[in-house]
Amino acid sequence: MLRNFLIKLLLFLIFFDLTGSQCPYKHGKDPSGEPNPHVHHQHEANPPGTEPEESFIQTTFIHLDKNDADLKFTQDVIDLINILRQRLKTHAKLTIDNENIDCTDGGFTQCRDYPLKESYHFLIIEDSSHGAAVYSLDRKHNTNSGKTELALLDALSRHSSHPLMAYASEGTEKEVGFVREVTTRELAKFTRQNQAESKKHAASSIFTRSPTELDLLNEKILEFRDIEVPEITENDALKSLAGSELNDLLENEEKFIFVMFWTKVSPISLHALKLWKDAAEKLKEKDTVILGAVACHDNIDVCKAFAISHHEKNTIFAYKNAQKLTAQFNIRDSDFYVEWVQMVAAGILNKIDPSEVKKVRQGYLSFLSELGQRKAVTVGHFQSEGGEEFKGFQKVAAILQGRYHFVYTINKNSGATITTFRPLEKMKRLDYSGNFDIPSLVKHITQGSNPSIMDFGKGFTSDIVYYNPKDLVLLVHDEDKDRFSQFEEIASKAENNINFMFGQIDRSNSLNIDKFISVLGLDSKSIPFLCLFSQRQARCFPNLKEIKNEILSEEKQQDEAIVVEISSKKPHPLKFIQLEHINEIFGKQEIELLPDPILTKIPPHHGHGHYGSQNFEENPNPVAGGCPMMAHMNSHLRDEL
Repeated sequence: MLRNFLIKLLLFLIFFDLTGSQCPYKHGKDPSGEPNPHVHHQHEANPPGTEPEESFIQTTFIHLDKNDADLKFTQDVIDLINILRQRLKTHAKLTIDNENIDCTDGGFTQCRDYPLKESYHFLIIEDSSHGAAVYSLDRKHNTNSGKTELALLDALSRHSSHPLMAYASEGTEKEVGFVREVTTRELAKFTRQNQAESKKHAASSIFTRSPTELDLLNEKILEFRDIEVPEITENDALKSLAGSELNDLLENEEKFIFVMFWTKVSPISLHALKLWKDAAEKLKEKDTVILGAVACHDNIDVCKAFAISHHEKNTIFAYKNAQKLTAQFNIRDSDFYVEWVQMVAAGILNKIDPSEVKKVRQGYLSFLSELGQRKAVTVGHFQSEGGEEFKGFQKVAAILQGRYHFVYTINKNSGATITTFRPLEKMKRLDYSGNFDIPSLVKHITQGSNPSIMDFGKGFTSDIVYYNPKDLVLLVHDEDKDRFSQFEEIASKAENNINFMFGQIDRSNSLNIDKFISVLGLDSKSIPFLCLFSQRQARCFPNLKEIKNEILSEEKQQDEAIVVEISSKKPHPLKFIQLEHINEIFGKQEIELLPDPILTKIPPHHGHGHYGSQNFEENPNPVAGGCPMMAHMNSHLRDEL
C-alpha cells in the first residue's frame, strides 16, 4: 500500500510540475530542463555535436529621424544591435559586421535609395546564402526594447543557418516583435519618388566618366551571378593582409601600396577580388607596387579602423608613405585594374621636356609606354611652378589622379596655356579658355577628354545611358566606313551635342549582340541600322543607305521609324549588351535580367565614385590623406559599431 501511494504521489508531483511550467526556452532552459547555453546569461558549453557552425552576416542600420521619438528609437536599436552582436558571437558563433548610417542630413549616397522626406528605420542584412534583404523596424509597433529585440532577432534568423529567437533576453517571452521585409516594388517606388524630386534641382556635380571608365560592368547584373570565394595562397602575387601586416606594409616609403577590402557575403566583392588577383599576377614584375587584399569578414576591426563601409568592400585604396592617395570603386576586368595601378604609380603630374610634346600630342607617354596610345592627354605650359595657374593645374591633377593624364612644360618666355589632345578624334585638340579656377579646369578636362562617339560594342557604363538626360543615338554597322564617316559628321556638330550623345557598335569588332538586336525586333539583315533611345522608347531605322542630320528630327522619327517601347516592367534592351560583357569576362551564366525604374537624371555623385560633388575651393583633394587609423577617429559623419 505504502509503495503504491508513493508511486502515485511521485507521478502527481511530476504531472503538476509539467503543467505548471511555461516554455523552458523562455527561462534559459532547453526541453530537458538543463540550462540553455543559447541564453545570454548562461556560459556553459554546449554538448558535443550541438555547437552551431561559425557564420557571418553583414548588416546596415540606415535611418532617418524626424522627431525626438524617432531619435530615441534609433538609439535603442543601435544599443540592441551592439548587445546582440556580442551575445550571438559568443553563444551562436554568428559574427555580425554592422554599420550605422544616419540619413537625417542626407550625407551618404545610400540615403538616395530610401525616402527623402519621411522617417524610417531599415535594417539591411546580407549573407552569402540568402543574398541581401531590407527589413523595416516600425517604431509605432515596436513600442519597447523587448519587442525591438525580438524584431531584430526575427530578421537576423532569416539569414542564419539556425533560429536565433532562443537567444533573446529574459523577460521578453510575452513580447511580440514586429519586422517586415521591404518589397522590391517599394524600393522601386522610393527610387521613382527620389528621381522626381531630383528633377527640381540642378545637377551639382561636374564630373563625368573618364576615358578608362566608359565600359564598366553593371553591378546590378553581377550580383546575381554565382562565384566561389577566390583562394589566396602564399605563392600568389596578391598578398592576403591582416591588421599588423597592413600597418607595417603602409610604412613602406619606396613603394605604392594598393589594398582591396573585400567580403565573402557580396558577389560583387568576390568578382572584384578575382579580377584583383589576376591583376596582381600581371603586375608581379613591377617593383614599385605591392598589391594586397584584406578580408573584412575575418578582420572586422581592421576594416572599421580603416573606416571601410559596407559599400566600399570591393574598393581598392592606394597609399604611399602611409598616406591615402586615391581609391578605385569601379569594376571592369583585370586590365582595368592594371591600367589604374600604373596610372596612379606614374604620379599626379609629370614634367616633360619640350622635345617630347609632339609624341604626347599623339597620345604616347614615355613614362607609361607599356599602356600604348592614350585616348586623351592634357598638356599645360607654364612660366614657372610657383605661379597660381600652375598651382591650380596641380590641384586638379590631384583630384583626378589615376583617371586622366597630366603633363606640363616650363617656359619662362611664354604665357600659361592648357590643351587637351585627343589623337583618335576628328577634333584632335581642345584649348582651355578659362581663368584657371579649379571648377572650370575640371569641367574642361573631364568633358574634353571623352570621345565624341562612344564605342558600345565592348560594353558600356550604366550611368552613361540610364541616368543621362540626353537621348542616345546609336549606330550599329559591320565595318561600314561610309556609314560611320557620315555618322561621325553629325556627331561632331556642337548643336547636336546639346540634346544627344552618340555611340556606335561595329559588329565585326564587338561582343555578341544577337540578343540585343532581336529584342529591338530586328535581325542581322537590318544592319546597318540606327536607333534613337529616349526615356520611354527607341526609334530604329534599319538598312540605312545614308545618314543625314535630318534623321534626328522628330518628323523623320515619326514617319519612318520602327518604335520599341521602353518599359519599367522589362529590361532595357541595352542591358543585354552589358550581360554579354559580364559573360565574356567571367564565363557564361544564365541570368534573368530584371527591369529597372526608368531614370532621367544624372545622380549627384555621377562619375566620381562615392564622394559626390565637391566644393573644389574648400576641398581640392576629396580623397583625404593622412593616417588611415586617424581618419577613422576624426570622422564625425560615421557611427560605426
